[in-house]
This record gives sequence, C-alpha cells and structure tokens, in this order.
Amino acid sequence: MSAEEKEKLGTEEQEYDRDSELGPKMSFIEHLEELRYRIIVSVITFAAVFVVVYATPIIDTVAYNFTKPLEKALEGFGKIQYTHMAEGFFFQLKIAALTALFVSLPMIFYQFWAFVAPGLYKKEKIYMGPLILSSTLFFVGGAAFFFLVVFPIVSEFFTSFARPENVEFNPKYSELFTFVMMLIIAFGVVFELPLVVFVLARLRIVNDRFLRKNRKYALLIIVVLGAFFTPPDVVSQMFLVVPMLVLYEISVIIAKIFGPSPPKTEEEKPAEEEKR
Repeated sequence: MSAEEKEKLGTEEQEYDRDSELGPKMSFIEHLEELRYRIIVSVITFAAVFVVVYATPIIDTVAYNFTKPLEKALEGFGKIQYTHMAEGFFFQLKIAALTALFVSLPMIFYQFWAFVAPGLYKKEKIYMGPLILSSTLFFVGGAAFFFLVVFPIVSEFFTSFARPENVEFNPKYSELFTFVMMLIIAFGVVFELPLVVFVLARLRIVNDRFLRKNRKYALLIIVVLGAFFTPPDVVSQMFLVVPMLVLYEISVIIAKIFGPSPPKTEEEKPAEEEKR
C-alpha cells in the first residue's frame, strides 16, 4: 500500500470516528419534530409550575418577598397601591409567571441541551454542559445581587424624597414590577461578561492586552449600556455601571489566564533579544 493510500485511509477512518461521535442523522422534518417536542416539554413544565405557584399559598409568599424591600422603605412615607381594577390580579399573574420561569429554567436548559447535543462532537459536548450551567448561575447571581443588595438601597433612596407631613410616595404595582424586572434582566446579563470573555479568549478572539488597550472605549460603552438598561435616574445607572467596571477588570484577568499569549510588540522584541 502506497503512502498516499495509507494517508487517504487514515483520513477516512478519522472522518468515520468523528461521525460516529454524532447521533443518528435526521432529516429536516425530523429536526423540526424534535424541536417541537422539546418546546412542548418546556412549555408544559412552565405551565405546570405556574399553576402550582398561582393556585397555592406560594404566590402570597413570593409576592410578599418581591415587594418587601420597597414596603420596608415605605414605612411612614406611603404604601404600594394599584389604581386599575385588574392591576392587582395581573401583578400576581406576573409574579407567578416569573417564579415559574426561574423554577423551570433547569428543565428548559436541559431540553435545549438535549436538542443540540446529538449534533456536537465529544470535545464540544465537554464544554457545552459547563457553559450552559455557568451561564445560568451567572445570570441568577446577577439577579440575586440586584434583589438582595441593590434593590433595598435604591428603595431607600427613592423613598427619601417623601415627607410624612405632606408628601407621600405611593408606587403602583405595575410600575414596581416593570422597574424590578428591567433591572433583574440587566444585572443578569451584565454578570455574564466574564463568561463571554472566557469563551472569546478560548476562541483566540480577544486577549488581555486587547482589553487593557481598549479600556477607555469599554468605559464609554458601559456608561451607555447603563443608561439604556436602567430607568432614567443616576442612582440605578451607577449601581449597574460600577459592577460592570469590576466585572470588566475581572474579565481582563480571565483573558490573561485562559486566553492566547499576545504577540510581542516591536518595543518588546529588542528587550527580549538583549536578555538572551
């Protein structure tokens, strides 16, 4: 057997090994059926959790804890209210839906993983699972940071403009839910930054030198994003901008540890040659 035939045979065996790592080949219609099944399972899970939350005393507990930071700050200055007939009803529906979404996330992510896993190679599967788990934890961590740390402080700040003798602060249910949801999503997305940089660094798209060099542009982008994702007040914006700056610096360290070594500049090359 010639060298060319051996090389061809080795290439075919390698392709066969790679293909054997994948699941059975499916037609386009079969992929759609699989996707439909995964979506149905996710929706049923969400709906079941929603019914359990809304039809049991769980909804009262969740709603109480959702409004507790603001209610505590409002003592003596006002109270939460609703002005439309169905506003309180829809508030509880939204709370139940939000709770069901967070509880259903593990199943939703599992269904996503089960759908894409057959199309991944073994090496890709090794990274995919931890990435999905990490992204979930980072998002939940960002949401928890807002709710447990930032929300009470912001509530105290906004309540400080009320005067018990003549000025009350009576926020509506709908306004409260919109405000909290907007910032939960914003903080959840922002806390994904180190993970995004880790992936980009492993793909050799960015490195720590690139991040340090463009720090001033990153600062500008962070301020713009802080203004875009938060209500039009300086306090909320600063509570988002400061963590983003800290996460950016953490991302620089992550890129230095896990990213590719940046190429030597013209100034560094002579210095290295002198050492030799």
